[in-house]
Parts: sequence; structure tokens; C-alpha cells
Amino acid sequence: MAGFLAPFLSGALIQAQETRDEYDENAGNIVDAASKKYNAQFDENSKEIELQNANYEAISGSLGASMAEIAAKDGILNGVSTNQVVDYVKKNYSKSFINSVQTKSKEKDFQLSDLGYQTLFSQDYNTATKSLKNNRDWAAKNLNKGAIKNVTDLYLDKDTETSALGKAQKFMFGDRITEGTGVVFDQAASEKIGDEVTVQPKSISGTTIKERLKFTEPTNIGTVAEQDKAIAAILNIKDIRIAEGGGILFPVRFRNEALAIKEKAQEYALDFTTMKGGTEVVNVSGLMQKAHNDLAATIIAPIATRFIEYKPDTTSSFAKSMSFRVMQAKDINLASEFYRQNNLTKEDFVLTDTADINASGSISETAQAIMVSKNAAEAMEGEINNLNSMATQKLYVDYLPDNLMIKLTSGQSVPLKTYYKDIFALASY
Repeated sequence: MAGFLAPFLSGALIQAQETRDEYDENAGNIVDAASKKYNAQFDENSKEIELQNANYEAISGSLGASMAEIAAKDGILNGVSTNQVVDYVKKNYSKSFINSVQTKSKEKDFQLSDLGYQTLFSQDYNTATKSLKNNRDWAAKNLNKGAIKNVTDLYLDKDTETSALGKAQKFMFGDRITEGTGVVFDQAASEKIGDEVTVQPKSISGTTIKERLKFTEPTNIGTVAEQDKAIAAILNIKDIRIAEGGGILFPVRFRNEALAIKEKAQEYALDFTTMKGGTEVVNVSGLMQKAHNDLAATIIAPIATRFIEYKPDTTSSFAKSMSFRVMQAKDINLASEFYRQNNLTKEDFVLTDTADINASGSISETAQAIMVSKNAAEAMEGEINNLNSMATQKLYVDYLPDNLMIKLTSGQSVPLKTYYKDIFALASY
């Protein structure tokens, strides 16, 4: 029996050795491919880290260490050649912000830690280089033919290993190294090495660098000439005169609205500003149109919907004698939301004989006076009071019908516009 088995065992051992050699060759190829792949990744990764370091030094030397820290934390130093990085940073931050940071940095006892970041670039850089070195060391230890056993020990199919046939195959031929094993091994190595190492700062939650520095971007709404030209086009103003310096002398009837538009435009300035070649460029026409639309939607349109046949008066002798824009209404719209919300009725707006009023030249002779109750006047007074500036308060009063009247405690009737100008101390139109 032993003599019968000897040739079989001898042949089997030879075959086992050949199979093991084949498996070892497969494993070697797997390891060689992984080694080549990750060494190339490490080299490229190292170049990126050193590029960020070189860019940091370039920004620090040109714009100061504080701007270099901020650019690093915002990821601005990645993937930009060093000879272009200064211009790139200038394009990503406004001149006013850079100036503010530089001024802050010159304050007595200022330190980079005052910027409020959890780590400085030097710490992030050291962490990245150390992490990359650790990955290189692991790869040098594990991604070589001498470490083939690590492949089989760590990534052998466990189900095959525990089966009776699997145990016999393992005894005779060693651990099976297949294409599938290679995929598993590459995935495991990738998990161990991880993604590319970056000089990645720890995240800051809650506040931005501008908030921590208490910096507010100055609003650029264009030159006066650009603003005036845009507003004149929007309001279709024809009778204008050019002021010294290029601005426009608006007719008095448009002055309040022009000022309100310019004021409102400051709220949207950044939305219409872009950086080109380090210079802020403002779409003035779009900005003024946005501001006008906002005012029209929140102030002008709601007033117009409250009245019937609401329109400007351009024909009466009264309107022609006035420097401001004269608005008039034929009646009130009791179906409007304003009257429902304030529980007003028709008794709060009474059409009045205008003979005595018109004799004083207070309203247009073409419009019947509408006497406003105290409740109605207080409802509109509350709206005016909620406006956040004198410019918008003037605009609101501007668009009220001139034939709205109110009776004072003295018994005298005055235009509602005059009444509000006195209450809110609004300057003359």
C-alpha cells in the first residue's frame, strides 16, 4: 500500500509545489500592481502638499500671514501654480476684505490664533506630511513580494477555508490566490491607506471668518452717474438735467423714489457684484431694477390695490402747480386685504363735498375728497412706522392719494399726506 501511495504522493507534492509557485506568482503580481499604484499616488500626493506649502509662503510674503491662513482654510491654495496664486487669491477676496485683514493683523499683540481657527496651517501641514509618511511606511512593509503571506492570511475566502475540500486543497496546494483575491486585497489596501492626504483644516462651525473679524463688506452700488442713469430708465423720466460730475438732477416729483431705490439697492449689492481681475464689477442696471421691484411690491402696489381708479394726476391745475407727483383715487376698495385685516368699513372712508377744501388749494379739483377716519389713519400710520428708513417712509407718503383728508381735533381738515409729514417729521418734498 505504501509502495502504491509513494508515486502518488511524490507526484502530488510536485504538483502542489507548482501550484504554490503559480499562486505565489499571482500574489506577487497583485502586490506589484498595488505597490506601483500607491507609490505613484504618494508621489503625486506629496507634490500637492508641498505645492500648498509653497503657495502659503507666496501669499504670506505678498498679502501677509493672516491672508495666507484664511486662503488655506478656504482651500484656495489647492491646485494653483505658485506663480499664479497671489492673483488667484485677490480674485477670490475683495480688496476691502484683504485690507481689513491686513489692518487687523497690524494691531498690537495680534496673533494668527486670533483668526479663530482650531489649527494653524503649520499644524495642518505637519499632520498631512506625517500621515503621508505613515502610509508610505505601511506600503513599504506590506506591498512587496516578501509580504505575500499577508495577502493570503488576511484575504483568504473563509468559507472555502473551513470546508473539507477547502482544507485538503489548502494542505496540498496552499491558499488560493485569484483575481477575486486581488480585488479584495486592493480594496483592503485602499481602505488602509485611505484617500489622498490633504492639508485639511478642522471645520469651524457657527461663525465665518468675516463674522469673527466683525467685517462687513462695503456695498458698491456703482457710480452716481450709473445709478441715476439706471433709475431714469426704470422710471421713464424724460425731463432730466445732468448735474456736475455726471449725475442726474431728477425732477422733484421723482426725488424720494430715486433716493429710496438707491437705499434699497444696498441690501442686494453683493448679489449683483462679481470679481473680474481683482476688481469689483456691479451690474448697476440689474441692481436698481431689483431694488425698484422690491419697493413696488412691498409699498407701492399694496397702496394702489386699496383704491378704485388709483392713478397719477397729470391734468389738473393743482397737479401742474405742484413740484411733487400728485396721486388721486376715485373711491376705496373695501374688498382689499388691508381693509379686511384692519376691520375697516365704508364709514372709515367718506366721500366729502370738496367745495371748501378746494378753495384752499389743498387737493385737485378733479378728485372728490375722501375723509379718512382715525382708525384708518392709524392703520396706515402703523405701516409707515414699521418702515426702516425715512426714505421709504417718504416713498409711502408720496404714493398715497392726495385727495385723502383727515379732520383734526381742531375741526380743520388737512391732506393725509400733510398729517403724516408732521407726525414723522418728514422733510419737505
